[in-house]
This record gives sequence, C-alpha cells and structure tokens, in this order.
Amino acid sequence: MPDDKGRNVRGVSVIIPTVRLDHWLDLAVESILGSVGVDVDLVVVHDGVEPDRALSWTNDPRVQLVHHANRRGQTAGMQSGLARARFDLIARLDADDLSTPNRLQQQVAYLDDHPHAVAVGSRVMRMSADGTDQGEMVLAVGADVRRQLLFQNVVAHSSLMFRRDTSLIVGGYDEHLVQMEDYDFIMRLALRGEIAVIDEILTRYRVHPQQTSRGAAPWGPHIDRVLADRVALRRVLRAGRAASTIKNVIWCGVQYARYFRIIRPGYERAGRRVSHRSGRAGRP
Repeated sequence: MPDDKGRNVRGVSVIIPTVRLDHWLDLAVESILGSVGVDVDLVVVHDGVEPDRALSWTNDPRVQLVHHANRRGQTAGMQSGLARARFDLIARLDADDLSTPNRLQQQVAYLDDHPHAVAVGSRVMRMSADGTDQGEMVLAVGADVRRQLLFQNVVAHSSLMFRRDTSLIVGGYDEHLVQMEDYDFIMRLALRGEIAVIDEILTRYRVHPQQTSRGAAPWGPHIDRVLADRVALRRVLRAGRAASTIKNVIWCGVQYARYFRIIRPGYERAGRRVSHRSGRAGRP
C-alpha cells in the first residue's frame, strides 16, 4: 500500500491473544493502531472471552477478531492468529503491554535490510500496573543474540517480530506447551537464522500479579523441550559442548530458584542492557 507521498508501505500482522477485556487490552490495541510507517493488520484472539462489539476498536477495518469459545491457551491463540495473518511479517504483543509508535516501522526496516535475520526484538522498559516506568529489562542487544539464547531467553516475546515463512518452516508455536512456549518458538526460529535485538526501547512490559508468565514450573515437558532446543542450537552454532552443558545445569538451577522465589524472575529485575561482539542492532 502506498503512503500519501506515493512510497510503498510494508504491512505487518500483529497478534494479540487475550483472555480478558479490560483497559490494558484497549491500551495495547491502541498502541498498535497508532503505529506509524506501516500498514497494520491487527489480529486480536479472544481466548475463552466473548468479543465486545461496543468497543470502538473492534470496528476498525484494520482489526480482525478471532474467537475461541473455550479457553485454549496462548499457544493456540498465536496459532489462530498466524492462520489469519495477512502479511509476511508477524509481530507479537501481550494484551497488557505497549508498543511505541515507531516499533513496527523500525523492525520492518531492520528485517528488510538484514535478509539473514529471521526475527528481531527490541529493548524493553518495565512498567507497573498503572503504567509507571520501573527500569529497563536486562536483555542482550545485537545483530545476533543466538549464543546468549543458549543460556537464557534474551528476547522479550512482546517485542518480537518474525518472518511468517520461517515460522511455518519450524511449525509455528507448539500447542502442547503451556509454559515457555515463547522460548521454545524463538529457539526454533534461531535454528534457521540470526535473531537480532534492536538497541532501542520499542516495547513496554507491564509487571503485575495476574500475568501468565509468573510461576513457570522448573519441571515438565517445557523444560525438556527447551533443553532439547538448546542442544540443537548449540550444534548449529558449533558452540562448545562442555560449556553448554554447564550452562544448562545452571539454567535448570535458576528455574528452581526462581520458582521458589529465591531469586526474582528476570522481568522483575531492571538493569543495564548488554551488548555483544556480534554487532549492535541499532536503528536501521
């Protein structure tokens, strides 16, 4: 679609799964509809909650509503969203988070300029339930953060944009996983190409007691899957086996410490971002 100056504007499909209708969802939707420099296709997946047609944004022609009569989980919501997406670039946002107006435009430009990258995230600002900034999340930035993925998930799900064709190749989200589905998906994308994180805050992440990322158990199929993903990525990157094994042991220990609240989850901690030798993923 051309803009008012005749330039070609890229389209982005954004998927927001939700299990409730509230002011946070309205704000999340408005943040995407307020994006500049792109043609937005917003898919809001109502997972076990009835869409409210009285909400003004539900009648916006850029919005598609998907309804699961019964709650099926976030992975099923993402899969339903992918099935309805109109464009070849897909972005993700949680129903309680926010995107900056230029986020999608900058991520599109990055992927267009870096054909070897299959996905891109951004730096992320934490915010309280009332929207007050609480400090930046501790995340890696760079043109390729896959080696950091061997130790922990350094790409915030709400900041993610990826290529639809790559997501189809890796099979999309695994509906059998109810926890760590984002880490698993990002790791499988990483098997196909570079994962970048732009060195700019383009996403705001809301920390509150009801968020679904709290309390991931340190045992179960999601742990087994992530460990298998890490082995597969280690082989692709030709990383040292001994060092990777040590990282896996430490990571498993961290999951127990986090679950039993010995340490705080990463999304509750603020600090400086970390740049890596792979190069900085800055503004396009």
